[in-house]
Amino acid sequence: MLARAVARTASAVARVAPPVATAAWVRGVAGSSDGDENAAAEAARPEAASADDAHETRKEDDSESSDSDDDVAPPGSVTAEAGEDDELDDRDDDQNEGASDDTAFGWTGGVEPHRPAATGREKEGTTFSLATKSGDDVVSFDTKDVDKFWELSVETEKRLMPEGAPASLAAEFAASGTRRVLFRACDLHIRDALKKPGVSLLLDGRGGCGKSIVLANVVAWARAAGYFVVYVPSAKQLTLDSSYQKDEKSGKWDTPEHAAALLRLMLAGNEVAMSEMYVKAPNGNGNNTTRESSSLASLASEAVQMLEKGGDPKAVTETALAILGAIRDAARDGTRKVLFAIDEYNALFGPTDMHEVLGARKRGVIQAGDTRVGAALRDAAAATAAGATFVGATSGTISLSSRLSALLGDDASFPETAGLVRFAVPRFTAREIVCLVRHYDHARRGLDAVDASVDHEQLALRLKVLTQGNAKEMREMMEALG
Repeated sequence: MLARAVARTASAVARVAPPVATAAWVRGVAGSSDGDENAAAEAARPEAASADDAHETRKEDDSESSDSDDDVAPPGSVTAEAGEDDELDDRDDDQNEGASDDTAFGWTGGVEPHRPAATGREKEGTTFSLATKSGDDVVSFDTKDVDKFWELSVETEKRLMPEGAPASLAAEFAASGTRRVLFRACDLHIRDALKKPGVSLLLDGRGGCGKSIVLANVVAWARAAGYFVVYVPSAKQLTLDSSYQKDEKSGKWDTPEHAAALLRLMLAGNEVAMSEMYVKAPNGNGNNTTRESSSLASLASEAVQMLEKGGDPKAVTETALAILGAIRDAARDGTRKVLFAIDEYNALFGPTDMHEVLGARKRGVIQAGDTRVGAALRDAAAATAAGATFVGATSGTISLSSRLSALLGDDASFPETAGLVRFAVPRFTAREIVCLVRHYDHARRGLDAVDASVDHEQLALRLKVLTQGNAKEMREMMEALG
């Protein structure tokens, strides 16, 4: 049993680590102490025993007990007692019958030889399920769909996320060669929370826990449920590469390229709904005069075209702000269910790549909150007060101070985040990693993603230890297994 446990450990690590690292890992799992090393040295001495005596000793040991190694877990091993899921240690070992323990350490160049399992690779639909539902059924997902995958086809993505999927989801699709999305327990918890009126969330958590994909799941659910969704897959992009000029009335900065980018996102996801909603259009001359009412869709299209043709940049910013106000009004009137979903939300509280001239030799960085578009988009309090739902997801790639990130949701420091409830998205659990391992194995079986002799649960535990549940690192390691 001990030999099989060590073999399983090495099977996972040998494919992602060089031979030296693998040997070190095996030594750690085997738990060799000074006493063990001395004992091994004694056994290796020529005068220790003859070959016949050793043969008789092995026969006697086998007859006395075959389970002596099962009583004590070796130091460094991962067991249920160490805090992992108990049921992962209750696997039936029948698939390993016939495998010789004498060859468990027969590695060549740090790679364990292939030994097909007696029962063969698991078949989809027996002990687990993949792609149980399609994106058309995303509204009906419940507890029985947790830890299962759903199919986000290209057509469904264009319908539910026409703004574009987050980069992490695109990377997952590229790595697995499928378009399957794992439905996690936290997805269900977030969805249930958002069904309650007046609830808005700030999705936070350690890097690699999957916040962007969780937010994409929220967007897919809300759009399928008939919400008007303002989805920004990357708020960071709304802090870069724009011309800018100061609005004297507000003291903030107009960034017409950012305004146009936001209008394009809103049109991509809500063109039909926006064609049915009307508002008086601003003239863009700064005196708050308006023209006759026009549909939000026509106003947005006109503003984008105006900027592309070199028209009045201030009018583009004014139009974007007017449309955001009209969307909040629709939520307030109860005519629309509205969701604001902002990924990389913390970027709206950091710096832009723009600078203000403060003197002959002095410049100051313009903050995202000092732009009119950034200030309006990050205002979760206004959206929630109007009856809309607001979900912001932070990103670990955004370089903000830990203190500033901790203050998000603090009413005193940032009043515009008042009402946001912080939700800590957990890193992947052992059970979720098992699902991912099986998913990769079956999705990439042509590449022999996981050797048939490798126990999925044991591999999942090793990956959890090595990656601490970081989805990006797990994806990279699973790619290495191919």
